[in-house]
Amino acid sequence: MRIPLQALWTRLTGGSITTILVGVVLLAALPAMTAIVWTSFDARSRAKAEAIYQLSIVSHSLAVAQRTITAQAINLLGVLAAAEPVRSQDRPAASVLFASILREHSELSNLFMTNAAGRVTASGLRSFLDIDLSDRKYFQDVAATNAPSVGDFILGRSSGKPIMVFAVPLHDADGAMSGVLGLSYYLDGYERMLQGLVMPPHARVTLLDYQGRRMIASPANPAYPLGQQAHPPAWARMRDSAADEGVFIGSRPTGQEAIFSFIRLRLAPDQPPYLTIVITSALFEAYANADALLSRGLALAGLATLLALVIARLAGQAAIGRGLAALGAAAARLAGGDLSTRVDSSLGALELGQLGRNFNAMADTIEIREQQLAQAARALDKVRNQLSNILESMPSAIIGVDAAGRVSHFNAQAVALFARTREAVIGSDAATAVPFLAEHRRTMEAALRERRSMVLERMPLCHNGDCDLVTMLFYPLVANGVDGVVIRIDDITERERLRELMIQTEKMMSVGGLAAGMAHEINNPLGSILQAAQVVEMQLDPAIPANQAAAAQAGITVEAVRAYLEARKVLKFIAGIREAGVRAAGIVASMLEFSRQSDSRQAPADVRTMVDKSLALAESDYDLKKKYDFRHITIVRDYPEHPVEVVCAATEIEQVLLNLLKNAAHALAATTDPTRKPTITVGIRPLPEAVEITVADNGPGMDEAVRARIFEPFYTTKPQGEGTGLGLSVSYFIIVNNHGGAIRMDSTPGQGAVCTVTLPCLPRPPRGGTA
Repeated sequence: MRIPLQALWTRLTGGSITTILVGVVLLAALPAMTAIVWTSFDARSRAKAEAIYQLSIVSHSLAVAQRTITAQAINLLGVLAAAEPVRSQDRPAASVLFASILREHSELSNLFMTNAAGRVTASGLRSFLDIDLSDRKYFQDVAATNAPSVGDFILGRSSGKPIMVFAVPLHDADGAMSGVLGLSYYLDGYERMLQGLVMPPHARVTLLDYQGRRMIASPANPAYPLGQQAHPPAWARMRDSAADEGVFIGSRPTGQEAIFSFIRLRLAPDQPPYLTIVITSALFEAYANADALLSRGLALAGLATLLALVIARLAGQAAIGRGLAALGAAAARLAGGDLSTRVDSSLGALELGQLGRNFNAMADTIEIREQQLAQAARALDKVRNQLSNILESMPSAIIGVDAAGRVSHFNAQAVALFARTREAVIGSDAATAVPFLAEHRRTMEAALRERRSMVLERMPLCHNGDCDLVTMLFYPLVANGVDGVVIRIDDITERERLRELMIQTEKMMSVGGLAAGMAHEINNPLGSILQAAQVVEMQLDPAIPANQAAAAQAGITVEAVRAYLEARKVLKFIAGIREAGVRAAGIVASMLEFSRQSDSRQAPADVRTMVDKSLALAESDYDLKKKYDFRHITIVRDYPEHPVEVVCAATEIEQVLLNLLKNAAHALAATTDPTRKPTITVGIRPLPEAVEITVADNGPGMDEAVRARIFEPFYTTKPQGEGTGLGLSVSYFIIVNNHGGAIRMDSTPGQGAVCTVTLPCLPRPPRGGTA
């Protein structure tokens, strides 16, 4: 604690006269300002507690009202249970009694009586007679506990009003339950009751049933629909609370922070809650008065501080007087380059006179050193020009960064790579001037701190939607007391693209042979499985006489066997075996297609015609599993007007294009931006010895990890059961192996994807594969 105090004392006593006076005044005013601030925060805390107390009072008032309503309802049902028509099970008389009560009490929705099986035998509403209520919560609870119960929250079919149902058991002469007597109550009466209740203007009242669904939400707001689940985080805290009442701060469905005061009501201590009363208030509204008190207190403290500073400043200016003004003017001239500036040493006060003499001595020293620095600068400029010529001639981007993180050098290759001028970069913070470097600030700091070179391989550098790969080398500068880092950046995009293509080609070649062997090995047991499943289904068919005869000989019927198998879902399992077998057969067929060397006859074909056929096939292919209709996608054709011919197997190229269009449509189905219109652009561009076909979409795109594996066999990002992962692998083999072309995928997350197919105009020998 001694070091901070000593530093503070040094700062106060070692500063200017104005600073010292300001410090003295602030220290004198500090106790008063502290008291004001403390009082303001204390008043705010008390105002907050008062706001929470008001909400708690309202919730308890509503709880008392609801308990009264519940008690009245159950008492009314008790009186009706003792009435002669109900007690004697006189159904017509009971219905007449119920109807007369409904006419006198508009707040009641219905009165009804059921038998022990839950069938309505008497009702105030004729349309309610003979309805089976055995599946209703209140009937099941009464039957289970032989005690009163409250039902689920419902909305009236004709009135549209929220309704709460109360029910009590009816007993016969032996004391056994003979039925249920129920009362349904309109909850809209709460609105009138709430209008007469004194509540904070910002409070919101909500009644939740035992499942957390809204029964009453006042004032009405579309964000709080009746019958819907309350905001899950808030409902979970109330539902899981150990106590039946409490106050906490949580979030509303709108995202607002709010105070929640809740009380759970039970018909009996050992029964679960049937209703939760919730009073909420937005935090900023509930604490508005508290915040106003705090703001006034802080404003008062700030005003006192400001007045103290003004007084201190005026006193400081009066104390320093003519001497500091003369010294300031002389220092300004010296700073402006007038090295002959001197001051009169007789400035009045002894200290100011000594300061003037020291100033003159400093000016003499500066004048001498300025001459020496001018000579050194000329020599340094010569060396700097030599080094600059060397760095400018390098093919790599060179960026110098000093110890403070500012750019000190930016060569011509760096200007071209980052499209930034030297004037905009030199002297600026490296991470701000070149945002790409912000991602590697820690590496720069580590290289400088550890005094060793560091290398980052294959770093993505994106500009205007295009991403290149670069290698970054960080060299620390530690000689001659100059700290900093030199960053060398080499563009390795083409080198990495070629390496990736070679790796992918070798991988696909190896997998091709493996796929053929696996397909042949799997086909035999797969055929046995499918044949066995089919035979089982045939031998369970009651329409085949041989099955009927065999069943009769065994003393059973085929229908009985099928009924048992259907009840135990055995037939469903057998059908599942067949479906799985058929799917596996499809995968095996795709594997064989993946590994088979094309023997299709290649002939000249118009690329435009092949693309149009593929688009037509895609428009007629609507797979519900993809959850997207291709006809709803905007298709943009970017074709030349004249025919564009290549020598190829047209059906295979059309298969590739159809795969690409389906993948693009599936990607567009995953787009969550409702403002983005799904679009696929198909382009054809003739090259000197080849034709380039592009299929681009404006979907969500993909990251580098997915893009690098997109052509691998069995790799898919689709949900299970919607793809085999062989579509693009087969397309890769058709283009690369069968036609000697190339295919690549370019994508940036959030900016769609572009697949580029390059076909040679003349046939080329395939690049290998398995027969």
